[in-house]
Amino acid sequence: MGRALSESPPLFREKRKASFMQQKEVPEALRSKGISAEVIEALSDFKGEPGWLKEKRLHAWRTFERMPMPTLRDEAWRYTDISDVSIEDFAPYAPSPDVTSEGDLPEAVQTLIREGEENSALLVQHNSETTYSRVDEELARRGVVFTDLHTALEEHEDLVREYLFGLVPEDYDKFAALSAAAFSGGSFLYVPRGVDVEVPIQSYRWLDVVGSIMPRTLVVVEEGASVTYIDEYASADGADPAFSNGAVELYVGEGANLRYVSLQNWERNVLHFNTIRSSTEKDATINSLVVSLGSQLSRTNVEAGLTAAGGDSEMLGLYFADMEQVLDHHTLQDHIAPNAHSDLLYKGALRDESLAVFSGLIRVEPGAQKTDAYQTNRNLILGTDEAMAVSLPNLEIMADDVKCSHGSTTGQVDEVELFYLMSRGIPRREAEKLVVYGFFGEVTSRIPLRGLKEKLDRAIEGKIGLGFEERVA
Repeated sequence: MGRALSESPPLFREKRKASFMQQKEVPEALRSKGISAEVIEALSDFKGEPGWLKEKRLHAWRTFERMPMPTLRDEAWRYTDISDVSIEDFAPYAPSPDVTSEGDLPEAVQTLIREGEENSALLVQHNSETTYSRVDEELARRGVVFTDLHTALEEHEDLVREYLFGLVPEDYDKFAALSAAAFSGGSFLYVPRGVDVEVPIQSYRWLDVVGSIMPRTLVVVEEGASVTYIDEYASADGADPAFSNGAVELYVGEGANLRYVSLQNWERNVLHFNTIRSSTEKDATINSLVVSLGSQLSRTNVEAGLTAAGGDSEMLGLYFADMEQVLDHHTLQDHIAPNAHSDLLYKGALRDESLAVFSGLIRVEPGAQKTDAYQTNRNLILGTDEAMAVSLPNLEIMADDVKCSHGSTTGQVDEVELFYLMSRGIPRREAEKLVVYGFFGEVTSRIPLRGLKEKLDRAIEGKIGLGFEERVA
């Protein structure tokens, strides 16, 4: 067995305030498959939530019931078939175990933490509830709040209420409505004015039972503050289908800086839906990186709202689809205010019988003069004609003094390049690996987090390391 966290170097232990969560007995209504208004009410009662939040959940559930399930006839879903997805097939809640020490965390989670980025605060959501969290005492003294969303509601209700559901409301789409109705666990990060958090903050979502996980992430970075926050999703291998449905709301205050990373590496039994939306105030900067490697089917919406002058958004994406995976990304660079900048680069590799969909829109509102916006999507297909990449970059410009461009490319691995490498004694699979690393380098070179880059390298190597027949054997 690997080294437990309690045996880790001092950086894991010293000057940390840790919380271990004891779990309550879960009502039968939450354990059974299917979801209803009665189940939503039972969930809110189980958590002891304030009345306004229970009513918000029930309103979201009514919105969910009114909205039809997306089909291939819907423009936003015409390449991704979810006709086999039925919410009724999943229990709305996945019970979590008790954790009384760091060593009680699953060994796989301990490995993820050891192999990840050094962090100044950490939260682990195991199935539907947070089971462990810790924050550097120095951060707490400076007013940084990092905890699960339900603890935040108890201790900082007014602050949470001000921002929760503001960027991903229940009427955004059907899955957002379900998230607002049935979310559990999740995380809340608040960085006060002028506070610079130099070491990243990290959360892990771990799923190891059949059922649903519906976390919400709420980040508020006040004026002149800065922070890096990493959300990672992983699971135990399993044959039975599981369901993940998340929402991420990122508020970046005037002159503030937020670097946000979403790393999705579920096992292949998981269906994953997530919406990530940000809002930047005057002269604020947000750098986002969305990595999609796992799941059977994944749909991720990523939207940057440049709501004030001088805002800057860098949107990076990296995805690698194999076997029969479907990885679908929809992005929006929404320029509302003048003199703002956005730059999007999404790169994906595909092999076997997989499907990757990218649909991106730069929208420039009439008042957003002097906008500077770029969007690029590139796809690399490895060794097969059966993998398919769909790339749909779009512009919607309603101002006349702007600089905007968009483009996409899709191509096979260059056999001449492979031959050149193989002629120097490099086996074909190693040569493919070098080509893919080089292809993704345009994205990974922009990541200033060494631990994260090393983790991505290992994940990409795992994708390339075995042929299709070996991976399905």
